[in-house]
Amino acid sequence: MESKSVDLRDLILMIKEQKQMEANLALEFDCAIETGDVKPLIKVINYAINYIDRLSDQPQQISLNASMSGITIGFTTFTTQTDFPPLNPQVGEALQPYNATLEQKGESGKYVQLLIHFN
Repeated sequence: MESKSVDLRDLILMIKEQKQMEANLALEFDCAIETGDVKPLIKVINYAINYIDRLSDQPQQISLNASMSGITIGFTTFTTQTDFPPLNPQVGEALQPYNATLEQKGESGKYVQLLIHFN
């Protein structure tokens, strides 16, 4: 499959619109990756959105940032939950073709965050 440039900002905006979700966005421009198949990435982004949504009834914050080390998509929400469910290991496998990883951060009863790092 031929590799093409995918603008992550446009992708996040499309997913937000299709899901008709309420979210606060902080998205930088010019954050693109080269890929032959964007469908697994869309599934991972949906997984992250759904994971965060389960932990709070408040709108989540979705951020997209570029730095010298790569691009990061963050999904964050405040939560009163004290136990965070484990992440599905298949998500990490789905990110491998994108040279990306999934990281979970948070503080029990305060906030939870999922970060997708593209290297």
